[in-house]
Amino acid sequence: MVKNNIQLGRERDIFSIHEESGSGLPLFHPDGALLRLVIIEYLRKINSGLGFREVWTPHLFNADLWKRSGHYEAYKSRMFLFKIGDHEYGLKPMNCPAHSLIFASRPRSYRDLPVMFSEFATVYRNEQEGELTGLLRVRSITQDDGHVFLSEDQVEDVFQKLINAATEVLRTFGLTEISIAISTRPSDAIGSDELWEKATQTLIKVASESGLKYTVAPGEGAFYGPKIDLFAFDSLGRSWQLSTLQLDFNLGERLGLRYTAADGTERHPLIIHRALAGSLERFIGILLEHYQGNLPSWLSPTQIRVMAVSEKHARYAKSVYEKIHSSGIRCDLDDEDMTLPKRIRRAATEGIPYVIITGEDEETSGTVSLRVRSGEQLKGCRLTEVINALLDEIFQKKNRLEVVKSLSSL
Repeated sequence: MVKNNIQLGRERDIFSIHEESGSGLPLFHPDGALLRLVIIEYLRKINSGLGFREVWTPHLFNADLWKRSGHYEAYKSRMFLFKIGDHEYGLKPMNCPAHSLIFASRPRSYRDLPVMFSEFATVYRNEQEGELTGLLRVRSITQDDGHVFLSEDQVEDVFQKLINAATEVLRTFGLTEISIAISTRPSDAIGSDELWEKATQTLIKVASESGLKYTVAPGEGAFYGPKIDLFAFDSLGRSWQLSTLQLDFNLGERLGLRYTAADGTERHPLIIHRALAGSLERFIGILLEHYQGNLPSWLSPTQIRVMAVSEKHARYAKSVYEKIHSSGIRCDLDDEDMTLPKRIRRAATEGIPYVIITGEDEETSGTVSLRVRSGEQLKGCRLTEVINALLDEIFQKKNRLEVVKSLSSL
């Protein structure tokens, strides 16, 4: 039976949603918080390689900022607004105005460009009650957000790097069937026809050079510029819009952002808004359903569980656990007073990729028995070889469990 992310989140103890705290506001349990952190740490490395520098901005701002940026008019119905004294404030629905203020905080030259800021920031949108579905549609949205402030002649190069990075990210998470949609000028667009045509042709060139299939969605771009969206199919055959790269002609001028060009003139930077995974909440929901809760070892909150056949071998099991734990592998020790078959079934129900079992034979020979989530077993394994094989699997971010296969070849 195919399970949805709400069922899987409950079974795997990843997250819960409570009427008392409000619709669309998921609470992430320890394993869920750890899963978020694993994803963020991976994306941080991608960001760093691209040249992004991480920033932090508050969760609310004076509504005057949203009025200047245009979000107040465009998103007011989806914003959480309230008064503090004589001033109106709003929980941020997005991060671009705040990142723009950081850009504007000191003089910028063409030599500084592109300037890249990233942030794992939670934004808030008042989505309609009937649209809220588990992690797939929420009101608190943690974005792997990023903004690139750049000149017009840098757009093609930066877009190419970002689309390559987005493709790498999706494939690393096991979403390998990817396509591109290019959204072009809508009826309410700002900017000249020439600028839109040039930008659109640039995105088409970038998409065609990526080697991915692409389609053009006429009139579906944002009012401030065209965009590229990456779609991926999951294991259930469903297509999801995930990564997005948007070119903005508007915000730099609207917020008075400037840099000094090579000829000494003051110019407004263009801005690329990008998210490689999109909303972390939605991304985790998609991954849970894609893997049906059985996450690959590199993503699993607990990567290996150790258990003894009986209390008699508990001390040896604990020493095995301590060696695995000291290697940096996420592991736990199941020493509860229940039968071994029940503990093995529980590990499978919880989606633990690997289980190590210690008994009389293992303790006598100084080895371990290894059981894979799928049911494969391997006896008489040297612990150091198990640890090294699993560390290699985790480091390479493999999406299949291959430790037994690698040990069998030794």
